[in-house]
Amino acid sequence: DLSGRATAWRPPGRFAPSRTPVDPSGLPTVTRGRYTIVIDPGHGGPDPGAIGIGGLRETDVVLDVSRQVASHLRRKGVVVKMTRSSDTTVDLPPRARLSNRWRPDAFVSIHANAISMRRPEVNGLETFYFQSFQGKKLSSLIHDSILRTVRRKDRGVKEARFYVIRRTNSPASLVELGFLTGTADAADLADPAHRRQLALAIAVGILNYLRVAG
Repeated sequence: DLSGRATAWRPPGRFAPSRTPVDPSGLPTVTRGRYTIVIDPGHGGPDPGAIGIGGLRETDVVLDVSRQVASHLRRKGVVVKMTRSSDTTVDLPPRARLSNRWRPDAFVSIHANAISMRRPEVNGLETFYFQSFQGKKLSSLIHDSILRTVRRKDRGVKEARFYVIRRTNSPASLVELGFLTGTADAADLADPAHRRQLALAIAVGILNYLRVAG
């Protein structure tokens, strides 16, 4: 629930952010300094987002992945803005307003999914856009890049009315990296090495979009 409010949850204290750098030299090349991308890590602060198997929190997973995506893009000469870069809360309207103020070439919101803990068999990657051919293209390139990089059930690229992709003026995509409540996805998302692969795949998808969009 992307409009969910804060809960009384306290972090379990055993989440391990990714530390090992990944060499971005093999990533697609774009003109340095020409493009701006907004990366939007979902939730944050007292709002942990979804909470999954083993107490894995959405806010921790997506911030770790988002920081790495930003790092990869910056190393390729892309100007990157982040709606949050630490464990802080930013409501949905300010996220959209920030992006519209920055006027990026694309906006990418990164989240992790959840369903009932009684449904651990539900796993998979979903990527969303809203009424935009360019948004659909951006989402498809990110989605396909992730599926080529990591094991994940393909739940498709879909149109949706999530606030941050509906109210941003630029081509926008919202990526649900997997289900924190799914047995397979939760184990992967808890693994720093897997999150490094996800970040690399998302960066590749964004760079491929910039190359296609010109």
